[in-house]
Amino acid sequence: MKKEFTLEIHSDNNFSVLNRIVNVLNRRRVRIKKLIAHENEDDFRRGIAVILLLTTPDLMEKVKFQVEKLIEVEKATYCEGCDLFFELNEKNNKQVA
Repeated sequence: MKKEFTLEIHSDNNFSVLNRIVNVLNRRRVRIKKLIAHENEDDFRRGIAVILLLTTPDLMEKVKFQVEKLIEVEKATYCEGCDLFFELNEKNNKQVA
């Protein structure tokens, strides 16, 4: 049964990284519900992407490992539910304002 997962990805801030991550998700037929990407405050060469996905738990594990194989990706973590996504979204909005 499909559930919502929040995937947090720390990577280099290159223009093609986000495209590669989305391609991995599209190849696995994972539905992207929401996506936030921004620079790291301390280092403009690093970036963070937070993605809200709708998929099965076993497919989520496979996607995580496949995303971590990308050269630019430092680490990828996920958790079940959308609470982390909205928490990180609120934190990011406060920093911008």
